[in-house]
Amino acid sequence: MSTDILIIVGDKVDLMLPPDGEVPFRTTIEDIGADGVLWASFATSEDYPSTLGFNTEVDMVYYRHTGRYIARVKTVGFQIKGKVQYVLLTQMAEPVKDQRRKYYRLPVSLNALICEYNSSAEMGELAHEEPAEAVALEIAGTRDISITGVALVTKLEYTLGGKYILKLFFEENPKEPEKPFAICAEVVRLDYEEKSSTYRIGMRFFAQTQTMSEYLARYVLKQQQKQVMRRRFIDE
Repeated sequence: MSTDILIIVGDKVDLMLPPDGEVPFRTTIEDIGADGVLWASFATSEDYPSTLGFNTEVDMVYYRHTGRYIARVKTVGFQIKGKVQYVLLTQMAEPVKDQRRKYYRLPVSLNALICEYNSSAEMGELAHEEPAEAVALEIAGTRDISITGVALVTKLEYTLGGKYILKLFFEENPKEPEKPFAICAEVVRLDYEEKSSTYRIGMRFFAQTQTMSEYLARYVLKQQQKQVMRRRFIDE
């Protein structure tokens, strides 16, 4: 197994309850003990996931430039050091690359303004409201989009794990075509295309409100239905 996909200190991971993939929380691997036990920072007791107890098996999901990886882990304890609470995890199996897509990715070309991230975006202020002023970095084009993320083609190189604010311009809003849909996104994949001197980046949405998720789901479903109708028309 390549050492490039081994979990390391500093990795951001999602702990997902099988089989449905419910996400109790997202955390960071803060330390790895000599015994291989992973120390992940934990939320306050108010945010303690009731479904995540001692000896609970969960899927630990994390990203590399080559894609999304999953490793089955088990909680083996909880510790408090100072003001920080940790969940202790031991790996049950080697990580494997996830080849499945839980959500449909819609091939679509949209303009996307990539802006510097600001923490106020995580408070749900971006759901069809005017977001706090953010520094624009470039206008990129989308390759596909789902309710959980987007693939972009960019001229600039971005940092793997970097957080940004995306302002997506949907053509489905003719009354206010200049008003973008703004959402927080994190770079989870980065590939350089030498022929075109551009970057293909995968970004995962985070800090979504229910309104944002529903809007994206409606958009993807509507566009998917349109594509099916076009194919039927061509076939006939």
